[in-house]
Amino acid sequence: MPAPISKNSLLSFCIITLLLILPSVTCDLSATERKSSKTIDQLIKSAYEHKQHGRYAEAIEVYDAAEKQLSDTSPKLKDLKWQILLGRIDIATLTGETAQALKRIHSALEQIPDQAKLHAIAGKLYYETGEYEKADTHVTRALSLNSDDPLAHLIQAHLLTDSGKIEEANEAYRWFVRYYNRTQPEDSETLMLIAEGATQYARWNSVSQIFNFVINTLCPDALKADPLAWESSYLSGSILQEKYNRPQAAKEFSSALKINSQAAIVYVALARSAIEAHEFDKSIKLIEKALKINPKLIEALLLQCDLHLINGHYDKALKTAEIAFTINARNQSVLARIAACYSLLDGVPDRAKLALLFEDPEDAGNTKKANPDATRFTTLITKLLKQNPKPGYFLYELGQLLEMKRQFSFAEYAYLKTKEMMPQLSGPKTSLGMLYMQMGKTDLALQTLNEAFKADPYHVRVSNMRKVLGVLESYGLIATEHFIIRYDSKADFILGQYMAEYLEQIYPEMVKQFGYEPPGKTQFEIYHNAKGLGAHQWFSARMIGLPWIQTIGASTGAVVALTSPTTMNEPFNWAAVLKHELVHVFTLQQTKYKIPHWFTEALAVRSEGSARPQKFNQLLAERVPKNEIYSLDELDGVFVRPKSSNNWNFAYCQSLLCAEFMVEEFGEDSLKNLLSAYQKQLSTPDAIRQCFQIDQQEFEKRYHRYLQKIANSLKGYETKSTISFSDLRKQYEQDQNNLDIAGQYAYQLLRLRKKQKAREIALDVLSKNPKQPQAALTIARLELLSEDMKSATEVLQPALNSKSPDPELLELVGKLLLKQNKFQEALKLYQMGHSKYPYQTKWLEGLAQIYHSMDDSANLESTLIKYVHLDPANNKSMKILMQLFLDQQKYENALYWGQQSLYVDVLDPEIHQQIAETALKLNQTDLAIRELKMLLHLDVENEAMRFLLAKTLFDSGNKKEAVVELDRLLQQNPNHVKAIELKKKQ
Repeated sequence: MPAPISKNSLLSFCIITLLLILPSVTCDLSATERKSSKTIDQLIKSAYEHKQHGRYAEAIEVYDAAEKQLSDTSPKLKDLKWQILLGRIDIATLTGETAQALKRIHSALEQIPDQAKLHAIAGKLYYETGEYEKADTHVTRALSLNSDDPLAHLIQAHLLTDSGKIEEANEAYRWFVRYYNRTQPEDSETLMLIAEGATQYARWNSVSQIFNFVINTLCPDALKADPLAWESSYLSGSILQEKYNRPQAAKEFSSALKINSQAAIVYVALARSAIEAHEFDKSIKLIEKALKINPKLIEALLLQCDLHLINGHYDKALKTAEIAFTINARNQSVLARIAACYSLLDGVPDRAKLALLFEDPEDAGNTKKANPDATRFTTLITKLLKQNPKPGYFLYELGQLLEMKRQFSFAEYAYLKTKEMMPQLSGPKTSLGMLYMQMGKTDLALQTLNEAFKADPYHVRVSNMRKVLGVLESYGLIATEHFIIRYDSKADFILGQYMAEYLEQIYPEMVKQFGYEPPGKTQFEIYHNAKGLGAHQWFSARMIGLPWIQTIGASTGAVVALTSPTTMNEPFNWAAVLKHELVHVFTLQQTKYKIPHWFTEALAVRSEGSARPQKFNQLLAERVPKNEIYSLDELDGVFVRPKSSNNWNFAYCQSLLCAEFMVEEFGEDSLKNLLSAYQKQLSTPDAIRQCFQIDQQEFEKRYHRYLQKIANSLKGYETKSTISFSDLRKQYEQDQNNLDIAGQYAYQLLRLRKKQKAREIALDVLSKNPKQPQAALTIARLELLSEDMKSATEVLQPALNSKSPDPELLELVGKLLLKQNKFQEALKLYQMGHSKYPYQTKWLEGLAQIYHSMDDSANLESTLIKYVHLDPANNKSMKILMQLFLDQQKYENALYWGQQSLYVDVLDPEIHQQIAETALKLNQTDLAIRELKMLLHLDVENEAMRFLLAKTLFDSGNKKEAVVELDRLLQQNPNHVKAIELKKKQ
């Protein structure tokens, strides 16, 4: 009996004819040949499994073995040869050996020139290498041989798209929906091709049910038909990823990698998710892994290019894009990256030039018309438009890339033009809506995002941003001369009033400082808890469309948003945050967003006017001695891709100190001069050279010396030991007579809760040297476990070194003395601590407690002023300062500290009352009335203050308002004698 012919057999007509004429040939196949044929089937199956699992080298070896056996059989089993050919081609494309794959195809076409599938594969490979004419020839041939070849139809649709024939392309993608309905295929390969084509049709025509069908039916069916079809999990994950459903996308990508751990394209998808989550180091590793598997993977190269753009490394980005260009010179995504690099390196064209360039696609090749002074950018565009008059994907991605670099005007034009060219794309609508949110154009944003949501209701960021707009619509609005404040009118009524007043108060100072005034009004939005979500979640969704962002305030340069301080567990100085973000508005707009991230942060942090935060000093003390200092080129990257909050804080610290260094080294005008250089669109190296007459390398060398000087002045900050516990133990075991090592070892043992061993070693050390600080701390802390403060103090006292005291030991002795009310003794220690370590707040905190207990108001006042300078969110000290000045009848000073206190806690009724009473003493009636009204907004039942408000209104001649307040008071308390008497006077 002949070997059975499978349903999908591709035996040529001549072989079939031969079998009909000479049946004895097949009937006489020997048992050996039948056995051999079966073995080949097994080999091919094994090779396929290796390939799908990513074991490409093993798959090739097995295909080689199968091909060798196949060459010995007679007749040649072409169905098996076909399977081997397809497997080899697939491996070649998955590993970047496209030329080898094409060579095999052409060799096969010489033998079987009328094989539709071979032509379709050739069309796909030529399309992926940018040889569109050859791709079209093969696709046309494939469809003439088999009008229902899915791969040929897919490549044809892509070719139509890239030639600007959008309507025809749309019909070509629609074919997949009709084909599925007509034929109901069940094999995995066909189902995946249908899924890809149908998904594109769904994107273009806003058919959301197709997305559901692809994810929930086609992809699972493909995987059911072939459990090794990792491509199905990848495709469903990609669709979920583009809708920002990251958790589900991650599960699908994980499923794909469980089947094929060498699927390079999946690592690219994971890298894209990592970039969106600002996990940039992770993304770099994933991209490198993908490129190791397939060095010519366009998607990996493009993502690598994007990372360079994010970091501001435009030269590196261009080199990477140019590598991708050598692989596919027609790919719209590749061309978009090159165009973005040209713009950022040579100067971003304005909207007028862009409009001129795109207004007449038919005559786009006329460079003189597009731009008399042709640039690399305009040359690229005119060539592209000649090939494709509707390059929607190119323009859309270019807009996204330049929006990322805050070129909002360019991005807006790009999105609008893309909508005009390819109105069926939902992406430009989404991006345009998001962009309008960045620009503060909320009315346009709402209209555009609603349109985007209809086109793509599964897009998480669109959905979140529409919810933000819903919340924002319910907010109150305060319009001043230069600002619009949007706030929760119920929860943040008071905060909104004070913010508006503060912003107008500092505005003239900012205009003078920067020599610039932003056009139009700047919008500030303050987000509160709403609809079951926290204020910070709303703020985050407002800025990025997703529920988490690291900061509490952010500026796009056109709009500022922040989390309401009234919702925070940790207080912060909201006035300082407002000023910080307003600096960004000035500097970003003034330089047309050319200013580096580190410099706008340097100016913003410096504008706050307070001392360096304690966390900055701690990081300086830890990192600078180890030379762990970022270069200026690295700083921008750290702001967008910090590995940790410490890295992020150190980037702020370094930026601030770079500004301080410039002022010290080059004078007060240095910051203004550098800002002016960026305003002229100079790069950092050119700006430094122009402003300071040295190159960037010399500038950074001097700057690093300055950092060393600052770090050397910071004493007493606890830094991590450079000796690990295991090394410390080894050193102790090798030399137990080294008392410093022994003391440190004992203290580490205590921290690991090995109390008995710690006590033994520490006591031994102290018996030989009572001044060893770590041993003394060990015993003292053990004594304190039983609350024996006297013994603890006694063991610590000998270890105190007045010239160079151990800060931890000094602090512990001071705290013990305070607990025992030994203020005079404690005073000496805290004065010593503050003298030795002036940048630490704990010594000032202790001194304040001592001076307060000793009723030393003069020293308490000076101490608290220093304390607040180091900690501008220290509301408790501000309130005490206000009371101190009230006691001294220094009402102007008291009023100042009361107002400073409100910048931290605007909902403190006690401060509002004290400000009101102080204002009356200074005859500032309007201020007193305002503060009394705010107080009563917080404490509506306060009869005494309502009467004071009524009386103040009456005395100032505002009798109508006074009557209203008296009526309210008498409703609360009809027997209020003073209110009754005052009302009789009306």
